[in-house]
Amino acid sequence: MALWLCASVGLAQTSRVIVLENADNVEGKQVNGEDAREFIGNVRFSQENVHVSCDRALQLLKSGRVDLIGNVVVVDDSGVTMRSPRGVYYRDERRATALDSVRLSDGKVLLTAKFGEYFVDPKRAFFRRNVVVQDTSSIVTADSLTYFRVEKKSIAEGDVTIHNRSENITITGHRLDHWSERQFSRVTENPVLIQIDSSNTGKLDTLVVRSRVMEAYRDTLKLLVAIDSVEIVRADLSALCKLAKFYTASDSIVLRGTPIVWYQDTQVTGDSINVYLKKRKLDYVSVMGNAFAISPGDSNFPLRYDQITGELMRMQFADKGLQRIEVETRAISVYHLYEDSLANGLNKTSGDRIIISFDDGKVQSLRVIGGVEGQYLPENMVHGNERDNQLAGFQLYTNRPRQYVSDGQRERQPKEK
Repeated sequence: MALWLCASVGLAQTSRVIVLENADNVEGKQVNGEDAREFIGNVRFSQENVHVSCDRALQLLKSGRVDLIGNVVVVDDSGVTMRSPRGVYYRDERRATALDSVRLSDGKVLLTAKFGEYFVDPKRAFFRRNVVVQDTSSIVTADSLTYFRVEKKSIAEGDVTIHNRSENITITGHRLDHWSERQFSRVTENPVLIQIDSSNTGKLDTLVVRSRVMEAYRDTLKLLVAIDSVEIVRADLSALCKLAKFYTASDSIVLRGTPIVWYQDTQVTGDSINVYLKKRKLDYVSVMGNAFAISPGDSNFPLRYDQITGELMRMQFADKGLQRIEVETRAISVYHLYEDSLANGLNKTSGDRIIISFDDGKVQSLRVIGGVEGQYLPENMVHGNERDNQLAGFQLYTNRPRQYVSDGQRERQPKEK
């Protein structure tokens, strides 16, 4: 971002001596009682390493103000170019402004705005109104942008939008802090991330992430971090946590801080959860520490939930959805039985390792390995006693974040019971 502002820096750092290189006409005059010089036609002048051209310039000799009018172009030795219809330089304040429509470019980055201003001594620049910054990979828009040259830091405020073309990610918020040398950015004040992908069926698959703070690291990791009150929604997958890390290069998401993940009707909790994608499609989920999965058994029996718990859990997915759940260390499962849509008791099983296979969302097989213990409860012992069959750690959450409507407004959900 420093390159964006070099032209403004050069303009403001001019000495008291202006070297006129060309003007079709030079006239001496007075403006409001002050001596002035007016340069007319093909005006070119330089001050130190800055070269300025315009159609017309008016220099007030006492106050030091120089008005630049028509096709104003400012170029410094680094090749940065600033263009505007009008500009003003205040010699004594060491302040430069560009008016009406500002374009600043170094050949790689282009900044446009309606107004630009640079303060030389504190080395601070300010742009406002319709600010747009573009490079080969991203576009940033904002109501205003302030740049601190010494710290190489910029602050964008107002309706801030960052769009990454290569990953089709858009982040909105009300403030963006960016450190160019550190390749680090932070978005605060209601940040929202949206990523839209096309599925194999041609339908749009939208990822939406909300949190109190979002941070982006653009080094080799390409890491995006969502901090505090994190909500994630994508197709059949939703999640809540306190901290989420998105490794965009490796297609993985790390969830920490009491994470909860929902896939279709299944709720999964644990001390920490890792979500792995393949070509941006759900591949598998790893749950570490106090892993617990809860699924409704049958809509005709709303109080009955199939459950599986253990220390470690791995959920494998494919195009048809959940394919396999594998639980290790103190693994316990509760599975309700049905026959011709009628309830038929439940099986409670424990062991060192439990593997459940699914086909089209339905359990096909359940296998227990090591230290096997099993118990069957007939229907007369289950009916009316559903809560007694909830495993230790059972907790059903009702604050699942849902998909967002087209205008970006969130469908509010009730909090945890």
